[in-house]
Amino acid sequence: MKAKGYITIVRAQVKADNNNDVPKHLELTIRNYAAALEMRDVYKDQVMKDPTITEVGSMGQTVTRQHPLCSLLYQQEVLCQGYAKMLGLTSAKAAVKTEAPEKLDPNDQMKGFYEAAKKQ
Repeated sequence: MKAKGYITIVRAQVKADNNNDVPKHLELTIRNYAAALEMRDVYKDQVMKDPTITEVGSMGQTVTRQHPLCSLLYQQEVLCQGYAKMLGLTSAKAAVKTEAPEKLDPNDQMKGFYEAAKKQ
C-alpha cells in the first residue's frame, strides 16, 4: 500500500480517538508513520519473495542464511510501533485503567483487595 492510503487509514483512526478531529500537531507524525509503513511493506515484500539466501562458504560448503533485509524489516517494525504509540493507536492505551477503584473496607483490607482483584 502507498503512503497516501496509509495516511487515510491512520487519520481515520486518530480522528475516531479525538472526537472527529485530527489535532494539527499530529499531522507530521501521521505522514511519517505512513511513510514508515510504506517502507516496511517494501522490505516485507522483498523478504517474503525469498526469506533465505544460499551462499558458498569459505570452505566451499553451502550455507543458508536469513535474508539480509530481515534486520531492516525488524527495525522498521519497531519504528512503526513507535509512531503508533505516539499517536495513541496501540493497546497500551487500552491497558490503562481509567476508573477509580472502589473504596476498600478499612476493617478488612484483605477482603477488599480480593474483591478488587476479582473484578479485573
